Amino acid sequence: MESERKRLKFEILLERYFTNFHRIILTNLLFAAPSAIFFAALYFLNTALFHGAVSVPVMLLVIIPLFPFYAGVVLVCRNIARGDGDQPVIKSFCKAVKDNFLPFLLHGVLVYIATMLSFLSISLYISMLSSGWFFYVLLFFSILVSLFLLYTAFYIPLMNVTYDLPLKYVYKNSFLMSFGEFKNNLFATIALAVVLGICFTVTAFVRSETALMFILGALWALLIPATCTFMYVFFIYDGMVAIIRNKDELSRELTDSIEKSMEKHQSAVQSQPIEEDFSDIDVASLKDTDDYIFHNGRMVKQSTLLKMIREREQQDKPSE
Repeated sequence: MESERKRLKFEILLERYFTNFHRIILTNLLFAAPSAIFFAALYFLNTALFHGAVSVPVMLLVIIPLFPFYAGVVLVCRNIARGDGDQPVIKSFCKAVKDNFLPFLLHGVLVYIATMLSFLSISLYISMLSSGWFFYVLLFFSILVSLFLLYTAFYIPLMNVTYDLPLKYVYKNSFLMSFGEFKNNLFATIALAVVLGICFTVTAFVRSETALMFILGALWALLIPATCTFMYVFFIYDGMVAIIRNKDELSRELTDSIEKSMEKHQSAVQSQPIEEDFSDIDVASLKDTDDYIFHNGRMVKQSTLLKMIREREQQDKPSE
């Protein structure tokens, strides 16, 4: 009997995505409500400040208030990506937002800063490319740094909703995995590029500004946030779990090894006879009384000490 063919990761991705497509849409709709509120607020703020001109730094501020709600998207997509799609979407979404509101608010601030630095540096060096070849080098490094910041941003929310870790360990592990899990990060980037490429193709031939805004709004409300999250979570989740599990196992093994070593040492010490040193004692001055005398760092009765000395002398006496 022939063994079943091992399924490709791509096949599993498509199966889990389309099997849970209704959950993806529901998650998007839950995220769309706060998105609409914050986008509208910042749009009116942008209009008031810049008289209709679009300010990227102002519009990107939406990242900060939206990020706590993104915790719900990450948790639901994580469940779907790992094959646990039967979890209730609304309950999981709301619980994730409630449990992670403050940490994700901080994540939002940091992601906004990283996004702005990447956007400004890349825009600056692109505008200065005609000034010399050196700006091509700076542009390359800016893109490279931005890519690793993106990879770090993959892990921060996923690790936060999966493990109960102090934030400093979340940031440290996420940063290290942005390098250490490069292959999985690259696959996640390709998957995101495919999704965004399809969305771009849908909108590329739309000439009406009103129709374009409507299509972009529909894509955001029904598809983009949860689909993109599912794609990168699917590729990085297993690697992240394996690394954290290996760290835990290594820590446990190290602890067990230390404890066993200490027990072995203690047992060896207890099994060896202790050679008492009486060189600090004037034996002739000892009396068979309950008076205490200082010996080897502790107080000992003179009678007890005298008895120990006599036993030693008896042991050392050669047998006839």
